[in-house]
Amino acid sequence: QGETAGSKGLYTPPQISIHMLSVEWFLHALMFSSASGYMTYQTLFPNGDKVMRNGEAWPAVGHMSASHSFDKNPFGLAFAAAGHEWTVPLCEEDSDGDGQSNGLELGDPLCAWTLGATPSRSDSISHPGFSDSMTDAVAPATPTQAPTSAPTPAPTSAPTPAPTP
Repeated sequence: QGETAGSKGLYTPPQISIHMLSVEWFLHALMFSSASGYMTYQTLFPNGDKVMRNGEAWPAVGHMSASHSFDKNPFGLAFAAAGHEWTVPLCEEDSDGDGQSNGLELGDPLCAWTLGATPSRSDSISHPGFSDSMTDAVAPATPTQAPTSAPTPAPTSAPTPAPTP
């Protein structure tokens, strides 16, 4: 007797309203942070804000949907595996299997881009996560390395003589 709903740990109607409002604000904040999250990733690889797939802008580059999804495409998986960093191996990789490297598709065919720098190309950017999206840019010819003048001599089996005092 004399106990109220509040003293038993139950929510009274005004408390439920406040609790529901808090949950609603939390969900809105969560949606905003996940929707703006890929915008940050766009700056971590060359031309992230210029990626196109079949004539459509694709801001969520690492995802299966242009507007964001939890499912990642092959480039998104490779980018995550590289620690969300643009590395030479990630650049040289062909994540979507279309015969073009990620670097060629994103305007960094020589894999020389660094964070904050201007990519060597900013036109004809295609999507590195879908094989139906390819750039018409041509990969630069790779220079051949000139042979050295003479091979390194083989080691000898004779021990090195001891120094004389």
